[in-house]
Amino acid sequence: MASAFRSGSFPGCGAGRPWAVVLLLTVGAVAGSAQDKNALKTELVKTGLFLISGGGCNSLLRLSANGLIVVDGKLPGNYDALLEQVRKISQQPIRVLINTDYHENHTGNNSEFLEDATQILAQANVKASLAVSPTAKTGLPTKIYDRSLTFKLGGVEVQVFHFGDARTHGDTVVYFPNLKVVAVGDLFAANPDPDFSAGGSLTGWGPVLAEILKLDFDIVVPGTGPVVNRADLEAFRKKIDTLISRATMLVKNGVPEDHLMAQLKTEDLGMRLNFTGERLGSFYAELSRAK
Repeated sequence: MASAFRSGSFPGCGAGRPWAVVLLLTVGAVAGSAQDKNALKTELVKTGLFLISGGGCNSLLRLSANGLIVVDGKLPGNYDALLEQVRKISQQPIRVLINTDYHENHTGNNSEFLEDATQILAQANVKASLAVSPTAKTGLPTKIYDRSLTFKLGGVEVQVFHFGDARTHGDTVVYFPNLKVVAVGDLFAANPDPDFSAGGSLTGWGPVLAEILKLDFDIVVPGTGPVVNRADLEAFRKKIDTLISRATMLVKNGVPEDHLMAQLKTEDLGMRLNFTGERLGSFYAELSRAK
């Protein structure tokens, strides 16, 4: 059962750095920073929902009557450029940032969001991963959840889910039920890339996608790349299931770890897997448990 919290439960919203400072940015100040290498672009997804691409990941901007909700905050160095895109659409403060996993392209500007009094929501394992990461230079989430959570802000309902281990052990799926849009982070990609060091699982990926497909949606926003539809996500799930079925059968038939990649057929699936070393060992181990 999803727990619920409302906009008032995010303390401190609206304080922070003056927005005028952001609005005074000049083209010259932006030039030469990280975002120039991957310029940000904004496009409408559905009424009240915008995709801001570039800067290391897709960010979603959801408008509400009481402030803004952002999904994923991009790589470090892109905060001001992201705000510049946001301010073209709305002058309201960003109330909530949702991290879909702990990787830097999603969390790299957490500290800047916190400085501007934005509350950060993530699955509990994201906070745990960031807290122990030797390279993390970002702020920790201020609100965590376990399996699911529903909140409302300015009349907009948002549901977040953690359906299991896939890309990491802290993946968040963000669902906007009234728009029938779901943001899946890195759970949709050309090549599934589980972060085994952070509890990721390729054998768990298909079941996670199956749970997402139980939701009522027609638009899927991946962590990178263009927006896709429900049929695209269904097709991707089938490819993952086929991949795992083939790999599990090879292990069941006694194919040793060091021969697995050579014998695992993926070309017809449009995937390129090249697990080696510890990653190969982790993949082989989970296949061995699943057989």
